[in-house]
Amino acid sequence: MPKISIGLVEDNPTIASDLWEKLSLSEDIELILKAINGKDLFKKLASVALPEVFLMDIEMAEMDGIATTRLLKEKYPSVKILILTMFDDDAKLFEAIKAGASGYLLKDEKPHKIINAISEVLEGGAPMSPLMAAKTLDLLRQGSNDIQIQSVSKSAELTLRENEILEWIVRGLNVRQISEKLFVSDKTIRKHLEHIYQKLQVKGSREAVAKVIGRTY
Repeated sequence: MPKISIGLVEDNPTIASDLWEKLSLSEDIELILKAINGKDLFKKLASVALPEVFLMDIEMAEMDGIATTRLLKEKYPSVKILILTMFDDDAKLFEAIKAGASGYLLKDEKPHKIINAISEVLEGGAPMSPLMAAKTLDLLRQGSNDIQIQSVSKSAELTLRENEILEWIVRGLNVRQISEKLFVSDKTIRKHLEHIYQKLQVKGSREAVAKVIGRTY
């Protein structure tokens, strides 16, 4: 099987080296690009192949991770971007989703969790650290967000089961985790997701999450 090509965008050399070392533990991953910020990244992309997945820091000089993510998705819509950060900043979490990030993880996650997240995002998932998923759930429970979930679900005419699956997606669960909770096959969940995305008029879980939390994608 071909290896998954990865690009790392991180301005802290110590953290970048640590992440590079963690990812090198996997035989299924090939690290082909390293940049210190968005400006550096786009300069290097002129002469190297486009990685399948980017691991993106948020706080960087010259061009931060959110701006870089937004521009990457404009230029290369098919790429997947996992935001890696040391901070559980609520605003930045949702800004990253709006910009086009496919997942959001803390940098101190165990190597196998980051590696699993890379595989998951290529399968169409939206991985989040447990802390990030909890933050999302907390925010969804506040103010008008509950109304927003109901409004989106009702306007899209989702079934009860589809609405249940959508809520699990918003909470950061992947297909396998949802199938285990609902005692059905992965294939069944994927079929439900196809219907959900079609009804919501979105292309995948990231856009669905952005729509449900009441932000413009």
